[in-house]
Amino acid sequence: MREHEPVEAFFATYGEGLPYVVRAGYRALEIPEFRIAMKPNGEVDVEVTLRKLGYGLKFIGLVGKQLAHDITYMARLAPDVVISDTRAAAVVAAKLLGLPCVCMIHQLRVYIPRKRRMLRVSRLAEAGLVAVLGPVWLMADELFVPDFPEPYTISLLNLRLPSYLRKKLKLIGPMLAKRPEELPEQEELKEKLGFRPEDPLLFMPITGMRWERPFFIKTMLPILSELTSGGPYQAVVSLGEPKAGEKAVLEKRGLKVFYWVEDFFMYLKACDILVTRGNHGAILEAMSYGKPMLLVPPPSHTEKILNSLRAKEVGVAKVLLQHKLSMSSVKEALRDLLEEGSYRETVKETMELASKLDAAGTVAETAIKIARLP
Repeated sequence: MREHEPVEAFFATYGEGLPYVVRAGYRALEIPEFRIAMKPNGEVDVEVTLRKLGYGLKFIGLVGKQLAHDITYMARLAPDVVISDTRAAAVVAAKLLGLPCVCMIHQLRVYIPRKRRMLRVSRLAEAGLVAVLGPVWLMADELFVPDFPEPYTISLLNLRLPSYLRKKLKLIGPMLAKRPEELPEQEELKEKLGFRPEDPLLFMPITGMRWERPFFIKTMLPILSELTSGGPYQAVVSLGEPKAGEKAVLEKRGLKVFYWVEDFFMYLKACDILVTRGNHGAILEAMSYGKPMLLVPPPSHTEKILNSLRAKEVGVAKVLLQHKLSMSSVKEALRDLLEEGSYRETVKETMELASKLDAAGTVAETAIKIARLP
């Protein structure tokens, strides 16, 4: 947007997003946090989550608090345009105040994990969310999905809604902060980062909420340590702790573990395979950089599971369930990703397609066009 004209921006967020925005040098506005209960293995605890939310009543209260904060901030700042990143309360607040609103979303339908004891409650909660959220998304002036057009759409299963809702959606491609052509070649980057250019490099950025990471880290690090000790694999891990900066936790032959990596895209271009949890953004970024993936979605996290299954269907990833993680299963999956030519061919196609799309430019131009300017 700043390429078009001077822009003043504020980011309303919560939890770990708040210090991240501040660290990036932007102005942050805090809103009430929404937290999902997790089990020690990183699985979503559906029963506890629904109980904490009062089977809907507490959830409505939390949404009301977020809405009140958004209305207060917007009334005080009087923005020319509101851009919502999958936050329904922000869309409602904007329309109540008569403000133009652009919404970016990749999950229109919320699937609640089915548990036998909670089956009826889960179905009712899921139906209720679809009934309430559908009309909310339609309130936005423009509704963008930062995803590939078909047949490469990763959020396809999460966009299954009645046609009257789907027709407003516009698939605009992945949202990239940096494009692959802006970086040096892969071999040069490997050497710069201290890795052997000729051997495959795995990149595992730990994403997701803080309470869902420990089990995955404890499970995967020993596997990566053994994989890299005998070669030919090399690996770099980011523990997802931006406050600590790019400080090494562990550094030995073929394996480097950092609290955080400052330039995610540099490591992404340097790697041969991305190992991640199935979050939508990381999958699209890997497809844009021509990198096949090993995906290990958290148990009961329906969005990441559906993203992962779709990435497998598209032909850009292998998927392992968390309870099946082992040295042999990981090694077999990595070998398939490196040796089967179909993965390289498909990610090459998605990389070429991504180079022709400009999601950030589309959103920026639209936001400026509909902004309430003199």
